[in-house]
Amino acid sequence: MTYHIPSDEIIIKGLKNIFKRIHTINSQKELKKLIKKEIKTKKKNYSVSEKRLRNIALETDFIKIDIHSRQGDPNKILSKCPVCGNILSRVKNLTIWGGEVTIEFRCSKCGYWTGKKKQIPIRYVFHFVKR
Repeated sequence: MTYHIPSDEIIIKGLKNIFKRIHTINSQKELKKLIKKEIKTKKKNYSVSEKRLRNIALETDFIKIDIHSRQGDPNKILSKCPVCGNILSRVKNLTIWGGEVTIEFRCSKCGYWTGKKKQIPIRYVFHFVKR
């Protein structure tokens, strides 16, 4: 069975239709299931990855994403955001001897942050935001 990749506009239109009916979706997997059902047509069987769907949802102004996480390996060095792939910025603090130390990493695009104990995203909750 073949599938087609939908454009961002088709996905955004589908997301709007879904969030008119359902205001909170508790997992990325559930959102993918709903969007596949919403954008399916008689002629084309569309498919979209969970990562692409999450990134498109981050770009919209009518969806807010809550990121639930667990603690991961503190020795792992993060350079890119595990949620959206954006470069993480370092938040630094001055020590009492005048040096600098990194206390956390933040993503300016999606709001992900982690400190010394690395936070690994495990669940995404999608909320409809009225504008």
